[in-house]
Amino acid sequence: MRSQVFVNHAHVFPASINATGTIERLLKLMDACGIEQAVCFAPFTYQLVGTGIEANRWLKKELSARSRLVGFGTLDLTRDDVRDQVHRIAELGFRGIKMHPNAQQFDILSPAAMDAYAAAQELKLFITFHSGVHHYRIAHYRVLKFDEVAWHFPNLRFSLEHVGGWAFFHEAVAVISNNIPFPPVPGRRCMVYGGLTSVFTAHYNRFWHMPRQRMLELIAQVGADQLIFGLDFPYNLEENTNIGLRCIEELDLDERHRDLILGGNLREALGLH
Repeated sequence: MRSQVFVNHAHVFPASINATGTIERLLKLMDACGIEQAVCFAPFTYQLVGTGIEANRWLKKELSARSRLVGFGTLDLTRDDVRDQVHRIAELGFRGIKMHPNAQQFDILSPAAMDAYAAAQELKLFITFHSGVHHYRIAHYRVLKFDEVAWHFPNLRFSLEHVGGWAFFHEAVAVISNNIPFPPVPGRRCMVYGGLTSVFTAHYNRFWHMPRQRMLELIAQVGADQLIFGLDFPYNLEENTNIGLRCIEELDLDERHRDLILGGNLREALGLH
């Protein structure tokens, strides 16, 4: 029995940009799949060129009467006011930022990106990163670079969505494992999470697929308390979402660990518990 499922990683758009990626369509999927709450991302700047729409303000307005949805803002790293953009995201009441090194074409350790991380850490914003192959210069998004992010910003909470994908899975596990306090420190937890997003369907995206045995290995290595279930809406709809939810249920985890993956960890990371 699922209890109050809270999921990450929904891309939402104005209907004029993507008619299958609207907030109304997301809510329909959530109802169909038994999902209580979801984090949704503002569109990236390049997706709104020529529309006159400002992504973060659009999302804030759309979420004003939708308590089931939690907003994450996006940044334009080509501008010279990155820190100010992060501050505006916090002022809008968003809990985090979505950053995609591949789609947005930036180096994970570029000065602009590092400015964003510094401001996000200061403001206690969560960052959801894409990690894994996505047709951009591997030198700019090599997953091991995220360990440098964790090193320089030890209080920044962030997720590696797709857990590095098939190609960089072990690098993602290395980054998460390397930041789990050892020996354990009371009150101190690992700030790096693995995002279980688009990893359940080999027929849909083989680049990020994680078969059952790999999922069990991931849990054994980093623990269920470092994992967060994600949708990747609208690229995954009801069928793929239900496959993912069933995969988690069929891992035969105890109820506490399953509930952590399906919402508990995300609530804690966002300060919503």
